[in-house]
Amino acid sequence: MSKIYISGKITGIENFAELFQDAENYLLSKGYEVVNPVKLNHDHDKTWESYMKEDLKALLDCDEIYLLENHYKSKGAIIEKAIAIELGIKTTYQPSRNNVIV
Repeated sequence: MSKIYISGKITGIENFAELFQDAENYLLSKGYEVVNPVKLNHDHDKTWESYMKEDLKALLDCDEIYLLENHYKSKGAIIEKAIAIELGIKTTYQPSRNNVIV
């Protein structure tokens, strides 16, 4: 079973927890062991840098990264994606919900 880390925009997104939970539910249904950064134990000073350090530790323990549709709008997710690519961690993208077949 592959361990997969969810990456996407959190800051400034009102329903970020719901978006990450939906992704987690989807990935669980596909048989993944899921790391949802929203659910990590962030016992630190609550700065952006501290969140990123904890999240990156969790990412490095995973086989894959799952990039939410909004990942490109997040400085943190862009960093996570770059690290994953450079380290050869498999990158998977959330299917777009905005695709329209014409």
